[in-house]
Amino acid sequence: MADRLTQLQDAVNAQAENICNSIGVLQACAPPSSFPDFEKSPKKVEQPKEDYCQTFASLIANTAKEIDILIDFLPNEDISLDSEEEFKRLDQENKDAALKLEKAVAAGEVLLEQIRNALRDIAQSQLEIQKLSNNNI
Repeated sequence: MADRLTQLQDAVNAQAENICNSIGVLQACAPPSSFPDFEKSPKKVEQPKEDYCQTFASLIANTAKEIDILIDFLPNEDISLDSEEEFKRLDQENKDAALKLEKAVAAGEVLLEQIRNALRDIAQSQLEIQKLSNNNI
């Protein structure tokens, strides 16, 4: 499941989509207006059977409620003194663990170099043995 900020962003995007769609549908379905002093009379437009105003008002209101609920569930900015001390302790533990990791990596690299040297010596010995056995034949 997505985190709270992602859910909030999705809800805001859905609200923007609802508003854009409502404007487009209402514009397409709106009855034409007549203008005095204008020669052409507006054409009759068939009224939609569905009440788009009510539908989009409901969608927009529900999404707004969802956004409010998601905002209420976001953590407060106020960090208590205990939490701040906990963050400092965790940060120090993280630094200690990073230092241990760096030491382990360095020791691993030394060991890897020793293994590579041993493999190089073994390969060199095998080549020398092969040359000696080829010369004796």
